[in-house]
Amino acid sequence: MPLTAEEAVVRKSIVVRAPIARAWSVFVEQMETWWPATHHIGSTPFEAIFVEPRVGGRWYERNVEGAQCDWGKVLAWDRPHKVCFSWHVGPGHDQPDWKFDPDPEKASKVEFRFIAESPSTTRIDLEHRCLERHGEGYEQLVALFNSPGAWITILDSLARSVGQDAASAEGARA
Repeated sequence: MPLTAEEAVVRKSIVVRAPIARAWSVFVEQMETWWPATHHIGSTPFEAIFVEPRVGGRWYERNVEGAQCDWGKVLAWDRPHKVCFSWHVGPGHDQPDWKFDPDPEKASKVEFRFIAESPSTTRIDLEHRCLERHGEGYEQLVALFNSPGAWITILDSLARSVGQDAASAEGARA
């Protein structure tokens, strides 16, 4: 039975130990330092991940040979409060095939909101929606993205990276 639109949305949140500007910077400008290396769309692991800082900009990876693979487009850009990407992964049947699908009608949307909870902590809210656009089998994608090895792992990795970066920066000032 197909999921309702509300059931097909994945929502996750995490609080990181960093001011909002720092959390944003690590998220957008240092994505390859925290994004799991196993989670790539290109045919080989990435060396770097890029986000072009504007609506319509590319979200893509580059491998060690210099080959680039798009992940999606920037749909919203409100530094340091919100960024939203289209995500162009192919659905596969039982599992996603993790290949780029250029059709914008088949792309889901991944939005990240950054909310300053204090001068030194930031909550990051993730909403992954429009998963039904990936086609047949999207219900398995919803279950996959809700599982511990997906967005939870990615956000935990971000939190560790932001915390390490903040601790390193604090140590440098001391």
